[in-house]
Amino acid sequence: MTLSELLVELKAVDPDTADDIGDIVNVISIMSNGSFSSDAYYPDFIIQGCIQRACERRGWEIDQNYRTRGRDGDLPKNMRYYAVVTSWYNDVHTYRGMGNSATEALLAAYVAAVKAEGKRC
Repeated sequence: MTLSELLVELKAVDPDTADDIGDIVNVISIMSNGSFSSDAYYPDFIIQGCIQRACERRGWEIDQNYRTRGRDGDLPKNMRYYAVVTSWYNDVHTYRGMGNSATEALLAAYVAAVKAEGKRC
């Protein structure tokens, strides 16, 4: 999934965290007199920070990696960034995400974890 598709998924499974991201982006845009660009790295930093805080609130662990090679040689760019979110709901549950950026991989793993948590409850 693309980052924008993952943000739509996030809005469906965790609207509070999605709203936090939107609020911070809006404040920065206002403070920068509209010169803030969604093409810059800032949205990635904001998304990663908000997802990290959401994981902390839930007591989940995060592990992120960047790999250029796999067992069979070079990895495609969309698989180089890798993230794992681990929850400890009665036992260990791990959720993986991959993507074109660290943000995309972390967001994919988080969305998968929140979806699974909703099914367990």
